[in-house]
Amino acid sequence: MSIGFVYVLLNPAFPRQIKIGRSRVESQKRAKELSRQTGVPHDFIVLYDEMVGDNEEVERLMHERFADDRITRNKEFFYTKPKDAIRALREFATRFPANPSDPVLHADLMEYLSSRFSEYLDPNITDICLVQLPDICYLEVTRLAGKKKHTTREQPPLWDIETPATPTFAVLEANATKLKSLNEYDWIMIANLFPGDIAQRIADEWERPAGTVDKLRVNAEERRRTRKTSKEELDIP
Repeated sequence: MSIGFVYVLLNPAFPRQIKIGRSRVESQKRAKELSRQTGVPHDFIVLYDEMVGDNEEVERLMHERFADDRITRNKEFFYTKPKDAIRALREFATRFPANPSDPVLHADLMEYLSSRFSEYLDPNITDICLVQLPDICYLEVTRLAGKKKHTTREQPPLWDIETPATPTFAVLEANATKLKSLNEYDWIMIANLFPGDIAQRIADEWERPAGTVDKLRVNAEERRRTRKTSKEELDIP
C-alpha cells in the first residue's frame, strides 16, 4: 500500500479516450512526462486527480470498473466519459483516504524562498510547504488564480530526498535543508516556482558559453584530475 495520486487524463489527439493511471508525483508533472513522448502530437490535460492512501488499489478498482471500455489490455486508455471516471475516482478516494492517523509533518519554505529568490518567484504564489508523509515527500504550492486559491503537489526529483516509512522531524529538517541549498538554476529544473520568461532567462544566463554551467563543469573536471593525481602520487589503487 502506498500513498500517491490517481488521475484522469485527456489528450486532444484522442478526444473519445481518457487515460486512468497512478503516480507518486503530482499528476500535472506526470502529464508533462507523458506529453514529452515523440509519438504524442498534443499535450495531456489533467481532468481530475485525487491523493489516496493506496494508489495501486484505487487504480486497480478504476481499471476493473471500466474494463469493458478498455481499448487495449496492457494500456491505460478507455472509451469512457470523463464525468463517469471522475465520479468513480471520487467514490474510491473516499474508501482509500490518505490515512489521517499517519504522521504528517510540514516545513514552511515560503519565507525562505521569497527572501532568497525575491526577484524570481512567481508573485501569484502565496504558500510553499514541504510535506513529509510515510514513504513520500512533496512540495505543496498554493497560488492565487483570480480570487481563488489553487494548490498543487510535486515530489522533488532529487535522488537524495529521504522518504522513510515513519517520518521524523529530523528527516523533514534534512530534506528542507537540501532544498534550501539549491540555487535558482536547480529550482527551474525541479519545480515550477518561477514564471516561464524568468525561468528561460535564468537558463540562458547559466547555459551560455563560458557561463556558470561551463565553469562548474570545468571545476568538477579539475577536482577529478586533482584527486586522480593525488592517488597516483600516493600509489593508492
